[in-house]
Amino acid sequence: MKSYFEAKNVKELCDLLGLPKSQAPKIEMRVQLISAIKRLIEKEDLTHVEAAKRAHVGRTVITAIVNGNLQRISTDRLIDVAQNLGLKVQLKVA
Repeated sequence: MKSYFEAKNVKELCDLLGLPKSQAPKIEMRVQLISAIKRLIEKEDLTHVEAAKRAHVGRTVITAIVNGNLQRISTDRLIDVAQNLGLKVQLKVA
């Protein structure tokens, strides 16, 4: 018997968490930002301290992002971190 739940996409995650499906695009955006930040840090083999200096944030912010502790990190802050690390952030509206 599983002691956890699995979601195959963000909409399923919203269902599991009891969130409105209207939250799915926001969650997806955050997931993409976090993934891109983590990939860059790994690709460039940056320490949390080095990444924090480049991103103009404290080390604990980078550590929280890498560890997925994002309750106190806004989407705006994630965008700032990504851009300061040299990533190009674009929003597409269809």
